[in-house]
Amino acid sequence: MKKLIVASLILFNVFFSVAQGVAFEDLSVEQAVEKAQKENKYIFVDVYTDWCSPCKLMDKQVFPLKELGDYFNPKFVSLKINAEKGEVGPQFANKYKIKAYPTFVILDNKGDLVHIFAGGILEPQKFINKVSESFDSEKAYGILKQRYDSGERDIKLVSNYLQVLISTHTVKPDELVEEFYNSLTDDEKVSNEALFIYEMFAPLKSDKANLFEEKRDQFREVVGTEKIDAILVAKYELYFGSVVRGYGKATIEDINATWEHILKLGISNLKTLPVFKSAAVLTLTNEGKETVLKEIENAISNLTEREKDLMLYIVVPGLKDILTEKEKENLIKLVTDEGVKGYIIRSAY
Repeated sequence: MKKLIVASLILFNVFFSVAQGVAFEDLSVEQAVEKAQKENKYIFVDVYTDWCSPCKLMDKQVFPLKELGDYFNPKFVSLKINAEKGEVGPQFANKYKIKAYPTFVILDNKGDLVHIFAGGILEPQKFINKVSESFDSEKAYGILKQRYDSGERDIKLVSNYLQVLISTHTVKPDELVEEFYNSLTDDEKVSNEALFIYEMFAPLKSDKANLFEEKRDQFREVVGTEKIDAILVAKYELYFGSVVRGYGKATIEDINATWEHILKLGISNLKTLPVFKSAAVLTLTNEGKETVLKEIENAISNLTEREKDLMLYIVVPGLKDILTEKEKENLIKLVTDEGVKGYIIRSAY
């Protein structure tokens, strides 16, 4: 009797833990379509591989959560497909041109594509919000693609389509983005719809980056200061960060000149830039370690956890031969995300 009770409790706990999160089912896509039609649901497909670390993190940290189950289970028949196993996995991945993992595919109850996007999202509400785009005609890839393929070229439609296309990681979008950019009037180039181009397709000193900086005040009026300044900060983080990590070539004169230029841009919140700049100087001269540590201390309270982790992700491995073991240890303690922390530990020792 005692063993029976224990066994029952174990089964209950297993069932309860599964029921809490996303209820993935062992069905073929065809069977899922049939079930979705009966239950008036959509179909959610997690396309993964055995070697994909973000896939494993989604399985461990996101899909088991009750809030995910509460959102997904009433709306979706949920499946998992290994893109590299059997006949079904490679066929499914090939059909939707999947090249990055995890990729999430949402189908309607006829089996037609509604939405697709790639990349693990470990913040539950952000992941839910991304999946919710399936029910938004302005963001759902399948709907936008149909309209684009039919010849619609409204600026908002094309902008939305290209941004969603980029998030699928299924094709190289550069030519389509360039075609869109060249179709814009001068006024349209300073708009919300064009902003993603300057954010993702305008490396420093390119014509697009120069235009973005020249018209930064107009962009601030149209889009908002916080968003524009965040894009500027990210571009110069990349510049200084590449020096710190040894990818970019620069002299101390280049660093100082770039810093003077940044100060003239009138960025409202420099965030991590003082840290990155000081770290670049330290990398080139082997001087100013105390300045870097002080800048990190000053920046921490002004950063989100993601910004803080990204800063340390770049700085600690980049300065691994300059920082003492104790200094590295103290900085690593500041990292919030365990995945980032693990990467830094592996890279800094």
